[in-house]
Amino acid sequence: MALIMPPADLPLKNVKWRLPFAAQVNRSGWTGTTKTVGLPGAAFWTVSGNFRLLIGEDRAKRWRGFFVSLNGPVHRFPVVAIENARQTSAANPTVRGGAGSGNTLPLQGLPGGQTVLVTGDLMTVFLPSGHRRLVCLTQDLVTNGQGLATAVFGPELGEVPATGATVEIQRPYAVVALTSEPPGWDVEPGQLYQFAVSAEERK
Repeated sequence: MALIMPPADLPLKNVKWRLPFAAQVNRSGWTGTTKTVGLPGAAFWTVSGNFRLLIGEDRAKRWRGFFVSLNGPVHRFPVVAIENARQTSAANPTVRGGAGSGNTLPLQGLPGGQTVLVTGDLMTVFLPSGHRRLVCLTQDLVTNGQGLATAVFGPELGEVPATGATVEIQRPYAVVALTSEPPGWDVEPGQLYQFAVSAEERK
């Protein structure tokens, strides 16, 4: 299962990001009360959308080759999760000691005394298994004078990242694999090409 790089950022429109959480809800038939049991670390991202129309076969060729090279759901590829060219001008931080596998992560190497990212911003954390986990901040990322901060986010990492591991904050992305029908493309008269993407996070 290789990581295949696309020719460019996927030119998606009508993008739908979803984050299903694994949970079981039990409701009492007597009292009507509920008990919900979640499974930490089991949540995974899904993304779907359609390419903006590509006019001309030459513009579609590299994308045809990319989708065929994925071998359906076998190989993985990155999807950038922001719309702007960059989320921040700050350099990517690294993980400092004391990291865990849950919803917080101590970081170093950030600008001192600033709100570097705000609630709702995204990060990609490099994990020991080789997976790169996309997370969404649930609190502002505020540094002290030494450029240290603790990120609070969801979903859970599921692994303990190594000290010094990179955290991508400029152009965060998810690593996904196709879940849709076999790779292909639609062509309309005038060499109008369309590609559809439906994918989910793969660890």
